[in-house]
Amino acid sequence: MRAALFALSLLGLVLSGCVADETDPEPQAPEPELETPFVDIRGLIDAERGMGEPSVGVTPEGLLFTSTNRGVYKSADLGRNWTFVGNPMTTFNADPDLVVDADGTVWYDTLYLACNEVAVSRDHGDTWNTHPAVCNGPIGDRQYIVATGGGTAYLYYHQIPTFYQTAMKTTDHGETWLPTGPVETPDHHLLVDEGSGWGGGGFHNAAAGSVFFTFTWFSDGPAGPGGWAPAFSVTRDGGASFEVVVVAEPEGDPLGLSLVVGSADDAGNVYIAWGELLEDETVAIRMAVSTDDGRTFGEPVRLDDGNGSNVFPAIEAGAPGHVAVAYYAADQDGHPGRLPNNATWKVELVNTTDVTNATPTFTTTDISAGPVKLGAICPNGASCQANRQFLDYFDLVRMPDGRLGAMYNTRTLPDHENETRNVFALTSGDLLGAWPPSNSNATDDPAMRAKTKAPLPFPPVRP
Repeated sequence: MRAALFALSLLGLVLSGCVADETDPEPQAPEPELETPFVDIRGLIDAERGMGEPSVGVTPEGLLFTSTNRGVYKSADLGRNWTFVGNPMTTFNADPDLVVDADGTVWYDTLYLACNEVAVSRDHGDTWNTHPAVCNGPIGDRQYIVATGGGTAYLYYHQIPTFYQTAMKTTDHGETWLPTGPVETPDHHLLVDEGSGWGGGGFHNAAAGSVFFTFTWFSDGPAGPGGWAPAFSVTRDGGASFEVVVVAEPEGDPLGLSLVVGSADDAGNVYIAWGELLEDETVAIRMAVSTDDGRTFGEPVRLDDGNGSNVFPAIEAGAPGHVAVAYYAADQDGHPGRLPNNATWKVELVNTTDVTNATPTFTTTDISAGPVKLGAICPNGASCQANRQFLDYFDLVRMPDGRLGAMYNTRTLPDHENETRNVFALTSGDLLGAWPPSNSNATDDPAMRAKTKAPLPFPPVRP
């Protein structure tokens, strides 16, 4: 049944273009302590436009960057106000993705003529070098940049003709791109036996020097006949070779595209998170932890409280044992794509500072200060017929001083109801630990504010 469901879902996407012992109790996060919102700053990116799949990055000085299909935006006051930097691309921005590396270099990439276009700025968005046709084979989808610093970055995407994850690498700030070694070994094919689904993003484990590309793996192996599993491909030799690793055997079915996300903390611990559709059509958000650079994982922990539907987990790690996972959470049970019109969604955050302990503690918080959407959210990618305004994911960022920022979507702003807009929320407390070493420049600095244009007023979020 799982294989049949997946085949139908995959066919829809292509046509549209785009073993646990049942006697053992499921590992559970401790009963969450539901706190009042602790968001210090909330900013609207653009009052006139917005789009799903927002990404966000920050420089060592605390300058924030994000993107929409219009182009790139910047904030110099910790996300209160945002100004439009410009569009460095040569064509319409499809599937934009933005990251900022530890050096402060901004990487911005989009799909371009069934390929990829990458723009790079080394001066806080004042000037850009744009590189069209960054390709390793034709017709890719859902591309991501993983920047590792010093001018080095990886771009990976799901190639439609082969259904393989495909990657390229630059070591000169994007001036030249060369193919990496195979991300998957060509001894399988997704439509025949096993292989990767759509990617959910990648990350750099700076402590170990490794690079991870996350995705869903469909296999007749560890997950059982016609099964699936959260997985990734990792390189520990600069992209010369990769190893595919299955994280855990899920108990539920894949949730639409089932994008898998990951992050690494300062000590090199690796965290992988995903969602599963359970038999009762509720969604479990789970996370697994590795203390050996992704070679082995402990039993997954369920992060949500089991009430209501959930979709699109995002993750960010920080100091050793510090990790945060956020997701859209509904007030009603059921498949997220089939919830009734009166269902309400919020952005829920689960964080911990001691996840590697034997008994870690978790805190759950509503960081959206009210509903962000009514009705269903479809997680099936391009095969969705409706309710896809948020697209497939949102993003978290660790600020240099340890605070957590979330870039998410809303459709409930006053005067903009049923219009998708992008909102940035910054926590008031240090959730993830300061960057090593601690950066004292990430403050509300008037000199940084002076670099931006007139501030954009932000209407209050509807309670």
